[in-house]
Amino acid sequence: MSIQKIGGFAFILGIIISIIFALIPGLDAVTWVPFVLLILGIIVGLLNIEDKDLELFLIAAIVLIATSATPLNTLPVIGSLLNRIVINFVTFVSPAALIVSIVAIIKVANTK
Repeated sequence: MSIQKIGGFAFILGIIISIIFALIPGLDAVTWVPFVLLILGIIVGLLNIEDKDLELFLIAAIVLIATSATPLNTLPVIGSLLNRIVINFVTFVSPAALIVSIVAIIKVANTK
């Protein structure tokens, strides 16, 4: 299996876990879910994000992390569910963003 396939698989799996464990009440309290999302995020950050995608990915990650502070729980009916999905997705994307930002900083430092 190629490295890009592993990275793509990790990305899809991270999204699926983020959504499924938010959809089923009680599963969001499972303690290993954030750890798995963190590991998958690191894999995605290392294997999936190419140079041409650095800026777009980092901007999208910043927006996602910033909007996660929105009180989605106040929305009737679906607010709690949306909040759990966003929290899971931020748990997944944040480590990838950290890895990508470190790579970007190293590339900028090496060009000067």
